[in-house]
Amino acid sequence: MKRILSIQSNVVYGYAGNKVATFPMQLLGIEVMPVHTVQLSSSTIYPHYDGIILGDKQISRIINSLEQIGVLASIDAIISGYIGCAKQGEEIYQAVKKIKQYNPNAIYVCDPVMGGDINKGSSIPRDLIDFFSQKAVKLADYITPNLLELQLLSQKTLQNFDDVLNAVNSLKQQNTVNIIVKNLLHAGKDNSKFEMILANEQATYHLTRPLYDFTRRPIGVGDLICSTFTAHLVNGKSELAAFELAANIANDVLDITKQQNSLELEIIKAQHFIQHPQMLYRAVKI
Repeated sequence: MKRILSIQSNVVYGYAGNKVATFPMQLLGIEVMPVHTVQLSSSTIYPHYDGIILGDKQISRIINSLEQIGVLASIDAIISGYIGCAKQGEEIYQAVKKIKQYNPNAIYVCDPVMGGDINKGSSIPRDLIDFFSQKAVKLADYITPNLLELQLLSQKTLQNFDDVLNAVNSLKQQNTVNIIVKNLLHAGKDNSKFEMILANEQATYHLTRPLYDFTRRPIGVGDLICSTFTAHLVNGKSELAAFELAANIANDVLDITKQQNSLELEIIKAQHFIQHPQMLYRAVKI
């Protein structure tokens, strides 16, 4: 059985961070080892939420304890998502390096969470942006930014599809990292569709699927894509196949969520499609 260490936020109510990542990866046959960076009552889309950034050195203490019981060599992948502070980022960086010492084949998938709205920009502290751009991206085997995060990492203005491709190629050349851009928004080819990019060593691929009309878009879609992509990757799928599977899983979950008129991703109702996505949409090589 494959093991994935997932270090990201957690919510008590709803689906975001580890809450949305764990169950789908388990459905795909993965033993998930969740470590929370923050604990929130719900996602921030609600007017009243509360929670805490989990303590300094917690991640390091957990990793050290796992090392003592001989678990680190069995970890096949590490996912990092939302980080509460730059100190946690440094702990994740050291944890990934330690795990790779025990298992050089372990992959690190970094979701550089810095905000969701490119029009509003990022409100996270500068030292966290620096962590992602100067350390995490250089260590990661895969990064999964949205459009805002790609703009911050590449330091390029992204207004159209060519801008996105230039930013992706620039990051690949600087860091030899594989990239999934989870949502192209206004910089895609068709603003009425949901578009994604996969750029690996072999080629760059473009995938288009429906853009569902939500009054308020559910949180956690990016976390779902990142986790299911990683799960399929460690299960032996190619990067392209894992990308297509993750995109189609997200589409099926969103379709059911829209049918239910839900604010939260309908992970439970969609569990059959997480295991058996309809595969209606395929990537095209650019």
